Amino acid sequence: MKIDLVCSEKYKRIITEILATRNISVSKDAEIRLIENNDTLQDGKLEIHFNILAIDQLADFLDTALKNNDMIARIIGKRENGDLKVLDFNDIYYFEALGNNVYCQTRLEKLKIKEKLYDLENQLQSKEFIRVNKSYIVNITKVDRIIPWFNSKLILKLVDLEQQIDVTRKYLSEFRNYLNF
Repeated sequence: MKIDLVCSEKYKRIITEILATRNISVSKDAEIRLIENNDTLQDGKLEIHFNILAIDQLADFLDTALKNNDMIARIIGKRENGDLKVLDFNDIYYFEALGNNVYCQTRLEKLKIKEKLYDLENQLQSKEFIRVNKSYIVNITKVDRIIPWFNSKLILKLVDLEQQIDVTRKYLSEFRNYLNF
């Protein structure tokens, strides 16, 4: 995980070490900013403000968030108008690769994300997501029906969406093993 750190030079080394011990690196292009006191807000980033006098509470927050996967269980999506939205993985029906872009679909909207499909596949292995073809990773809890189809394919019908997604032959065996059928 990466965080953009904005703080005085006096405390930068201490905060960087606290982050490093939690496998968090400092990067200016990260979409999450950790900001000392009341620095100016920046559009397009999720920001966490802290007071250096409460550094122990910041460390406790990071430990709790990482332990509970709170930070890992969220992803930032970008709407067409440029607004950013923090999404829980539980609210995502599927991830779709279209050209060079990756999108996530919720019940109400499709948002662009910065992650690549193969990165998501690795990140979501222990969660309820499975790769079903070269362009889709599906949240299995959002599947309403599985329909057998021609040429050893399956079609997934999703809850609350008209969208149907094919499980192609290449991914069929892994899909069946995942569901134990």
